[in-house]
Amino acid sequence: MTYIDFDGTILDTEEPLFYELRRIPDYKNLSEETKIKYIQSQDWNYIIKVSPIINDAMYYLKHMDPAKSAILTKVHSLSNEGAAKVNWKKENNIKQNMIIVPYNVRKIDVVDARGNYLLDDGLWNLDEWNSVGGLPLFMDPDEDGYDPWGKPNINNYPKVKSLGEIYKYIL
Repeated sequence: MTYIDFDGTILDTEEPLFYELRRIPDYKNLSEETKIKYIQSQDWNYIIKVSPIINDAMYYLKHMDPAKSAILTKVHSLSNEGAAKVNWKKENNIKQNMIIVPYNVRKIDVVDARGNYLLDDGLWNLDEWNSVGGLPLFMDPDEDGYDPWGKPNINNYPKVKSLGEIYKYIL
């Protein structure tokens, strides 16, 4: 099975999501609770609508076998973020199952990682995936070797810049 992260892998939601937060002086030092409340309060329908598709991800997603792939996404609010992602899936006729992971739960606690692939832009998710026998693929659309939070790919997970590139690993 191939699991595909949503944010930063299919859609680039980071810029519209964090635009206002980054305008707060010293925003990096805000508490985790404050950041979570901020994410929960955002208009996720708008964020998804204005977020660019990453490197033809929709095309490749629609051509993947939905019996062998699923979207595995963390959400901070089921009624806001979760609902917006599910509506996006329906509106775009995506056949893959969407597995929603609460923000305070690990992806490896929701699905069995062993022997399965995870394409994700968050290296902490890939580290956990790898630690239990999963097969990590690092989504690196900028090809700089860093995830969006500045963490370097020190474990040298296979890098892909497009969802279409995973075929060289999963076939």
